[in-house]
Amino acid sequence: MYQILIKNGTVIDPASNLRGNFDVAVEAGKIAAVASNIAAPAVNEIDASGCLVVPGLIDHHAHVWPLAKIGIPAESVCFSSGVTTVVDAGSTGAMTYRQHKPFIDTAKLTVKAYVNVCSTGLDSLPEHMEDVLPEHFDEGALRELFEEEGANLLGLKLRTSREIVGALGYEPLRQTVRLADKLGVSVMVHCTNPPGEMSELVECLRPGDVMTHMYMNKGSTIVDDSGRVKAAVLKARDRGVVFEASDARAHFGFSTAEAAIREGFLPDILATDITKLSVFLRPTAFSMANQLAKYAMLGISEDELFRLCTINPAKHMKIEAGSLSVGSAADIAVFRKEDRAVTFGDRADNTGQLRQGKYIYRPVLTVKNGEAVFRDIGM
Repeated sequence: MYQILIKNGTVIDPASNLRGNFDVAVEAGKIAAVASNIAAPAVNEIDASGCLVVPGLIDHHAHVWPLAKIGIPAESVCFSSGVTTVVDAGSTGAMTYRQHKPFIDTAKLTVKAYVNVCSTGLDSLPEHMEDVLPEHFDEGALRELFEEEGANLLGLKLRTSREIVGALGYEPLRQTVRLADKLGVSVMVHCTNPPGEMSELVECLRPGDVMTHMYMNKGSTIVDDSGRVKAAVLKARDRGVVFEASDARAHFGFSTAEAAIREGFLPDILATDITKLSVFLRPTAFSMANQLAKYAMLGISEDELFRLCTINPAKHMKIEAGSLSVGSAADIAVFRKEDRAVTFGDRADNTGQLRQGKYIYRPVLTVKNGEAVFRDIGM
């Protein structure tokens, strides 16, 4: 007898290029079968007629409480949005990460993290006061942390906004990349309102480094004055730089996104950058489910959307997740696609532009390691 049997749904598994009407059976925390008309009994049989059944989503960029003072209550927010793995994007530094280990180790949600080059992380948020002087980067403490906790850590994080780095320009970024080289890890760089040209920023990055907030529209962006993606940005992707769309309250502009998407310059990873200041806040990021609907409205195909928040981040993170293959961990999200008018924006203060969408992806069931951790009352 299976523990969970999800029947009659449309399965989309980008990792195996599978799309069709299948049942999904779960036993002992693993995917036990994906097939048509599974007839075996189950403790919990769920009718997913009219729904999409996908791998549990990966939010590669959020800020999680207690790692961040402004962090989200991760399990309630993530599980209710179809997210089964979350990445804290640099809330903690070498001095502050360890104190939050009990939360990471005991959470049912899978939690990975980038470590901020500022030793105290983002403790000063919402004020922009992190210490990014390269001479203050603590290489010894970071090396020790990665040696101890490398399985949970993905790389170094730097925010390179003009408001933070000031007259230092791109020197903190160059030094962060040099330090990452020594540690053998990748870099995630926050690029909103950079201190110089975007071309100079991306030229600092190596294969596997992540430029987040790729569609932001403050300061120099990835598109030029004619609306074309800049040559240096295209070259960066060609050499393996990873581009992530994570919009939060203000790290996105329709003018940038629409121009880039017209040219086929899509994200490699779709994430949220939500905090308690942005979660469930319209008309901006709201949740991962909201991001799916927003980027569908922008013209990205459904199969590609789910690829951007399942197998793509899983491969980048080098973790076994983002797939419904038999034998893999039973992390599953079920969505009901509903016709509904919805407004999307690019600024939380309503000073930005708005667009109208025609449907939403409503989360109705989330399974983590074979356990139902969220279920809509109508499911």
